[in-house]
Amino acid sequence: MPVRTKADSFASGSYPSWLSAGLGALPSATGLPVTPFTAMQASAVFSCVNRISEDLAKIPLQVQEILPNGRGATVTTTHPLAVLLAYPNRWQTPYQFWFYVTLCLCMRGNSYVAIVRGQNGQPRSLIPIMPDRVSVLMSPRGWLFYNISHPLVGEGIRLHQDDMIHLRGFTLDGYMGISPIMACPEAIGLAIAAQRHGATLFRNGAQIQGVLKTAKSLSKEAAARMASSWRDAYGGVDNTGKTAVLEEGLEYERIGMTADEAQFLEVREKEDVDICGMFSVPPHKIGRGDKVTIANFENASQEYIDNALIPKARQAEEQIHSRLGFSEEKARLRVRFNFDELLRGDMQSRVAAGVAAVNSGLISANEWRAREGMNPYPRGDEYRVPLNTGAASTAPAVDDPARITAPDPAAQT
Repeated sequence: MPVRTKADSFASGSYPSWLSAGLGALPSATGLPVTPFTAMQASAVFSCVNRISEDLAKIPLQVQEILPNGRGATVTTTHPLAVLLAYPNRWQTPYQFWFYVTLCLCMRGNSYVAIVRGQNGQPRSLIPIMPDRVSVLMSPRGWLFYNISHPLVGEGIRLHQDDMIHLRGFTLDGYMGISPIMACPEAIGLAIAAQRHGATLFRNGAQIQGVLKTAKSLSKEAAARMASSWRDAYGGVDNTGKTAVLEEGLEYERIGMTADEAQFLEVREKEDVDICGMFSVPPHKIGRGDKVTIANFENASQEYIDNALIPKARQAEEQIHSRLGFSEEKARLRVRFNFDELLRGDMQSRVAAGVAAVNSGLISANEWRAREGMNPYPRGDEYRVPLNTGAASTAPAVDDPARITAPDPAAQT
């Protein structure tokens, strides 16, 4: 339940020098302000954050009951925790909930979910809180408290750490994550500047970048009128390639650099790759780069799962188990993201993996059919054992007399 305490007995998790930096508001050397909102103007940032958020949100989060002696687990959909995760709050589906939670983690370095509990302490709903509306405090005893403001939780409410799911990104103090935008404002600022340069380049016609010269003396009005006429006739993408007609001794002198001279395309590609590295997303996942082939595509996709998705999923699993599970249930419950969902669109890989698992006796045919949403069939619960293998206990010993066979007389004649 929300608690109120004296703020002067806490140490703030938002240092003054981090106030603007933590929100990604540091200026870049390009002169462009880099914030979570302006950073989305960089197509690579938008694509990386959207890709990670979508992929993690589409993976089912399962509650599993551990079998006696820890020998496996079964998925439960009736446990109160499973019901809560299936209906986190009144306005979000599980996909929408985890998309927003992951989005905040990627953009702000922190993601906050307030736990609303009933009279008996049972969690009733999960309310994601915008990071701008949360400040983190640490008590002298090492407890974390969260000052939050939200219509469904309260204004100016302080929550104990047991009532908050807090996912952190890269952190320097152990309890406050750092925004990737704050950590790398120059890379994002340069990407935005290169994008704007390209847009301006094409808006102005992409080719005409110079000055008009004449030996005559022009008044300010005449010079402005001539420049306006020139822009109207030859400026913009629609006028690219037109032949310029110069009169009355006018001369045109190009002073700007072309896109090739400025290595415009190379700069954009380099910054996109740098941004992909910030979010641990292989460039091919957002349509960048051409180094992925059929031979290494699977390895590149597995690298993305290992580095971009699993760390966030693991942290969410641990936080849910710690904050939402009762102490007497934690030993027999676990929460897992089912990454098999990532193969949902690859029927060939799913069937090949299912056939291998069934034929090797890892699962029964009906277990595999249940995963695929198909009905069971008679005797499909039996486990298969390959005929060319057997249990080690049934193999004869090396010095077993039964292994020694007498010579075949017929073979000696």
